[in-house]
Amino acid sequence: MKKTLLAGLLLMGSTCIEADGFTFLTLSQTAKEQSVELASIEKIVFNTQAQTLVVTTTEGEVAVPLAELQKMYFATTPTAIEEMPTQSEALRMENGCLKARGKGLLRIYAANGTLQRMAKVEGEMSIGLGNLPAGTYIVSLQNQTIKIQK
Repeated sequence: MKKTLLAGLLLMGSTCIEADGFTFLTLSQTAKEQSVELASIEKIVFNTQAQTLVVTTTEGEVAVPLAELQKMYFATTPTAIEEMPTQSEALRMENGCLKARGKGLLRIYAANGTLQRMAKVEGEMSIGLGNLPAGTYIVSLQNQTIKIQK
């Protein structure tokens, strides 16, 4: 029993040490990610009645529905996914398809930064996204980048 208790205390202590080098708590949700500066966090509460995670900061509250919360993690830099445009001159979503116009290599990234698809664009083309799971994606072509929801 004492060994189990000691192992648990050591594990909890090492978890606190792990977060020391990070400056942001990132909340990854179904449709977006947002980062909260650790220094501004006053408390974190799971509201069971409203089924939300509430992060109280010095600037206000961030409430995330538990059904949409995919993961929480510490990060050294904030994410900027929610601040990107949703269309540009060369890139837009139309009827569930990605419309691209220009010349170059189009890249589609998942919200976690992994490359999902690439396509060579010459002129105007429509790209089906049927094989990608629902979520937030970053699309880039030449010097234009947009955020899309699928």
